[in-house]
Amino acid sequence: MRSSESESGLNFNLIMPAALLLVLLVVPFSVNSFMHMLSAKKHFNTLMMKIPIDSNAITIPSAAKQYEPFDVTLQLETKQLSKFLNEIVSTASEGTAIQGIVGVVSPNMKAEVAGEDFAIDKQGPQEQLSAYGGRADWRWRVTPESSGSHGLKFQLHLVTQHNGQQSTKVLDLAEASFSVQANPSEWFKRNGLWIALLLLVPAAIIFGLRHRYAR
Repeated sequence: MRSSESESGLNFNLIMPAALLLVLLVVPFSVNSFMHMLSAKKHFNTLMMKIPIDSNAITIPSAAKQYEPFDVTLQLETKQLSKFLNEIVSTASEGTAIQGIVGVVSPNMKAEVAGEDFAIDKQGPQEQLSAYGGRADWRWRVTPESSGSHGLKFQLHLVTQHNGQQSTKVLDLAEASFSVQANPSEWFKRNGLWIALLLLVPAAIIFGLRHRYAR
C-alpha cells in the first residue's frame, strides 16, 4: 500500500509542475497569438491633424511590424506656421485661442514624438535638424514593441512672447494610429531566456522529487 501511495504521490507531484508549465507558457502565448491574429486582419495606419495644415508634413509608413524599426519625419514651413498661428491668436476672442495659445509665436520651435508601446530614439523636444528658407526638418527612428493598435502623438514646443514675458506652449500637431503586425519569431528570440528558465524550474523540482522518493 505504501509503495502504491508513494507512486501516486510521486506521479501527482510530477504532473503538477508540468501542468503549471503548460499554463505559464501555452496560455499567455495562445492569448497573445489570438489577439495578434485579430489585429493582423486590420492593416491601417492613419494620420489625423489637430490643426488645419497639410498632412503631407508628416511621413509615416503604410505598414508596421512588431520589433521592426521605421522612420517618421516631420517637415514644416515654420515661418508660415507661426504667421498662421499669430493671425488666429490676434483675431480670436479671449478664451477661444487655438489650444490656449496667447502672444506672438516664434518660428523657432521644437518638435516631439511620443507614444506608449514604441521605442523612440530621440526622447523629448528636439531641435530642428535643418532650417533653410523657413522650412524645418525632424526625423525619428521608431520601433513598435508590441502588436495591435497603437498611437503616436506629434507635438510642437512653441516659444511665445506675451506682455513682455517669454513662455513655452505645447501644441498638439497630429496623432498617428498604427496597426502593428505580430512578429512571433522575433518574440521567441527576445523571450527565449525566460522560456528556458521556466523550463528549468519544473525540471529542477522533478529532479528533486525523484531524488527524495528514491531514498
